[in-house]
Amino acid sequence: MSYDDETLNYVFDKGRGRCWWCGKKLSWKNYGRSGEKGAWEVDHNNPFSRGGTDYLRNLVPACISCNRSKQNRRWR
Repeated sequence: MSYDDETLNYVFDKGRGRCWWCGKKLSWKNYGRSGEKGAWEVDHNNPFSRGGTDYLRNLVPACISCNRSKQNRRWR
C-alpha cells in the first residue's frame, strides 16, 4: 500500500524516528528502501488478519526486519 507524505510524517513522528518494535533508529529518506541504513515501512500494530484497520492510530513505523518477521502477530 502506498501512503502520502502527510501520513508518512505522522507515522515516522509517532515513533520518534525509531522502530516501534525494536527501537532501531530509522531514516526518513529510506522509507521502503530495503537494504539501506535505517530503512523502514509502515506497519499495522493490529494486523488486518486480526481485525486491524488503516486508521492512523493503528499505523506504526517499523524497520523492515521487524515488519517482515512480525507476520500477523500483534506485539504490543
